[in-house]
Amino acid sequence: MNAMPAVALPSGSGVRPRPLCAPSAPSAPSAPSAPSTPSTPSAPLRLTRRGRVVASAVAALLVAVIFLLAAAAAQATSHAPSPQAAGQNLVQMVVRPGQSLWSVAENADPDQDTRAVIQQIIAPAAA
Repeated sequence: MNAMPAVALPSGSGVRPRPLCAPSAPSAPSAPSAPSTPSTPSAPLRLTRRGRVVASAVAALLVAVIFLLAAAAAQATSHAPSPQAAGQNLVQMVVRPGQSLWSVAENADPDQDTRAVIQQIIAPAAA
């Protein structure tokens, strides 16, 4: 604050010094006013680099959580069939030297496609 130089006034000049601040009159408490709306439209939201990184990390975390929940819900059950139920459809065959899987599949079920029978033979061995 800039200080102004003091001026000496004669005592009978009739000039009174003015106070720096006007005294405020006590007023009765008024009802809360409605929030004022800015006369200019608000500026668009601007994110800093750190804000963009945080927003990206939150979005990636949300996607990962949704993906993990979907994967957990879609996970297949691992209930294996009982040994008695698995053994009901099995046929025991003796494979002699020189026989191929193709010939075994043809002899096992001659009415079906040999490729499908080979897949049925291989499937229990893979499990």
